[in-house]
Amino acid sequence: MSLDVGSAAQAAASIFNTRQQIKAAERAMASQQDFERAQAGVRFNRELQLEAVRHMRLADLAELDSRLRQDNDLAALQARKLFDTYPVEEGPGHLRQSLRLLSADLSTLPLVVLLPTFHGSPDGTWEGLRGAVVDALRRRLATDGLIELQDSLRTFSWPHAAFYWNDLYGIPTLIVQVRYFRDVLDVSLGGCHLRPKTESPAEALHSVYRHRIARPERWTPESIEDLNAKAPKSHLLAVPKDEAGQLGLDVEIAARAVTAVVTAAVDAYYLGNSVRYPQHFDEAAAMLGPTALTEWPADLGVPLSRVADPAFHLLKVATRQASRGQASQAIVSLRHSLAILSHPDYAVTGPPFPPVAEAAEHLPATGPLYAQALRNAINATADALSDHDPLRRELDDMSGALHD
Repeated sequence: MSLDVGSAAQAAASIFNTRQQIKAAERAMASQQDFERAQAGVRFNRELQLEAVRHMRLADLAELDSRLRQDNDLAALQARKLFDTYPVEEGPGHLRQSLRLLSADLSTLPLVVLLPTFHGSPDGTWEGLRGAVVDALRRRLATDGLIELQDSLRTFSWPHAAFYWNDLYGIPTLIVQVRYFRDVLDVSLGGCHLRPKTESPAEALHSVYRHRIARPERWTPESIEDLNAKAPKSHLLAVPKDEAGQLGLDVEIAARAVTAVVTAAVDAYYLGNSVRYPQHFDEAAAMLGPTALTEWPADLGVPLSRVADPAFHLLKVATRQASRGQASQAIVSLRHSLAILSHPDYAVTGPPFPPVAEAAEHLPATGPLYAQALRNAINATADALSDHDPLRRELDDMSGALHD
């Protein structure tokens, strides 16, 4: 009897344990399902975040791609605009490489003169002017090796950063810009590296000369004779007989005027960079008549402190002053020149100057070019003095020192 009760109890316990196991398994399965649902939610949220990140990155890439295309389009537009408006039709760097064909060392080139296309609307008044200017500059300056003329340039504004850095940096360059409107011609000059030891390499364009067509009654036989006084036989002028002759004469005179202005600028450049430089402005100005030179300052407006060879330059100044009848000023210039021989500081300090005899001690070391220029200046000044002028004694002292 007891055995049966024990078996029943064991069977009941077994059934109870089985039910607990089933419930535990159910709870475990529910927990597993909850865990899997939670993991699925996490994965879903992570996929949502990743999708959002991918979307943002795609949007950023699209924006960057759009910006890159815009930048490329803008760069291409700027490059095309630069090329279309560049002063040299062949593009940046062409002028510099062309100059290298003339000299591998660009520092040995003469002064480069750029003559862009003239501003204005060419009409019958100025027809042929540009060609006449180019011919005159080549004949008077390029032939003597003073300039390297470049005349195949478009109209452009100066300073021009791209033109400077691609073609002109380090090259002394004079830019001649000519504008015309109706009967008025305006000449402006500028450039770069024209003055040594300056902080800024470029100099802006400045109007330096204005020329107006003369009235027909201006051209008389006497005025034409004055113009022909210093002109070569191949460039002699005649009194115009009709309107065509008048226009041709106007163009020739304008070309001579532009040439004289450019020659003055070229002289000013070489005065600041060369010694014993023989100036050419007087010859160019003489082509405009005997009074043209007197309209310019005797020193060409170049401060003595900027002249590389002030003693030699002052001899030319004295010769010009003497030709204008300014004998007393010419003697002062002569004394100033001799004083600089004794000490270079006199180029900036000025008078009082040392006695002529003291300064003349340095004449033997100056060389034949200075001695000849001094002789010419003394003779020109003597011609401007009367026989009884008290200044003649001082001039005789200079002449005596030259011959001692």
